[in-house]
Amino acid sequence: MSRREVLVALIIAVVVVGLADLLTRRRTANVVPRQVIRTIASAPPHVDVLGIGNSLIAADFDRSAIERTYRESGRSCAAINGGLGSSGVIEHLALTRLALRDRTVDTLVYGFFDQQMFLDVAASNSELVGNYNMHYYLEPQLTLEYARFNTFERLSFQAYRFSALLRERGSIWADVEKLRRAIGSVGMPPAEASQFGRKADFALLEAGSANSFLRRCQRLIRSGDFLAPPIQALLRQARERGVTVVVVEMPVHPRHFSRYYSQPIWDEFRRGTRLAVERMGASYINASAWTPDASLFVDPLHLSKEGAKQFSERLARQMLQRPQ
Repeated sequence: MSRREVLVALIIAVVVVGLADLLTRRRTANVVPRQVIRTIASAPPHVDVLGIGNSLIAADFDRSAIERTYRESGRSCAAINGGLGSSGVIEHLALTRLALRDRTVDTLVYGFFDQQMFLDVAASNSELVGNYNMHYYLEPQLTLEYARFNTFERLSFQAYRFSALLRERGSIWADVEKLRRAIGSVGMPPAEASQFGRKADFALLEAGSANSFLRRCQRLIRSGDFLAPPIQALLRQARERGVTVVVVEMPVHPRHFSRYYSQPIWDEFRRGTRLAVERMGASYINASAWTPDASLFVDPLHLSKEGAKQFSERLARQMLQRPQ
C-alpha cells in the first residue's frame, strides 16, 4: 500500500469516527442524567425541599404531594426531585453541589437503602456506563478525587471525557440490549416493566442472600465506616450552606424487610449509620417500614404512584413538625 493510500485511509477513518462521535453527542443530548441536571439547574432561586438519591428518590419522592402537604399547613413550598436512577454517591454529591451553586435550599432529603451510603464508589472506567457516565461531564474532578482509580484508570477517564463514543458507550449498548430483548421476546408474554426497566432486574440489586447481607453489615460495623467520603462531603457542604439535611432510610418491599431488615444485625447497622449521620449535623428518618402493603410497590424496590404519594405526604408532615 502506497503512502498516499495510507493517508487517504487514515483521513477516511478520522472522518467516519468524527461523524460517529458527533452523531452520538447529538443523540445523547437528552439522556436521563442531563435531564436531571437541567431540572436542578432550572430550579427557582429558593428551593424548600430538594430530593437527592438514586432511583428510590426518583420514583418515591413525589414533589407535588410534598408541595400540597406544605400548602395545606399554610406554608408555601417549591420541591425539586433531583433523584437519578442507577447512580452512586459521587453523582449525588455533584448534583447537590449543582443545586447549591446558585440558589438557597432549605431542606435536602437524601434517600438510601441497605449499605448504599458506603458501597457505591467506582474503581474503574468500565463501571461508568449508563447514568454513571455523568461522572465525565458534571464536575469530573470529584471522580478523580473520590473514585478508587489507579494511574491507568485516571488517564483513561481523562481521555474518555472528550469522546462521546467512549463516554456514552453505555447508551449505545442499551440500544443493542433493547433490540436483543425485543427479538428474544418474540412469541413470549411481555416482561413486566416499571419506568426504570424490567421488574425482575431490580431483584438483582438486592443482596444475594441473607448471609451475604449479614456479612456486609458486619464488615462495615467492624470498620466503623458507615458513610463514604462523598457522602461526608455532601453532608458537610450542605451544613456549611445552612441546609437542613434529612437522611431517609427509604421504604422497602415487605419481602425485603422480612428477609434482611428483620435481622438484629440491621438494627445494629442502622444505629451506627444514624450516629454517623447525626455527627455530621443531619437528622435521620427510618421510613423503611412505612409501606407494609406490597401492592404499593411496582417492583422489588420502587413504590407505585400511589405509594410514592402516601410516602411523600407522610415525609412532608414529619418535616413540618420540625421547628422552623
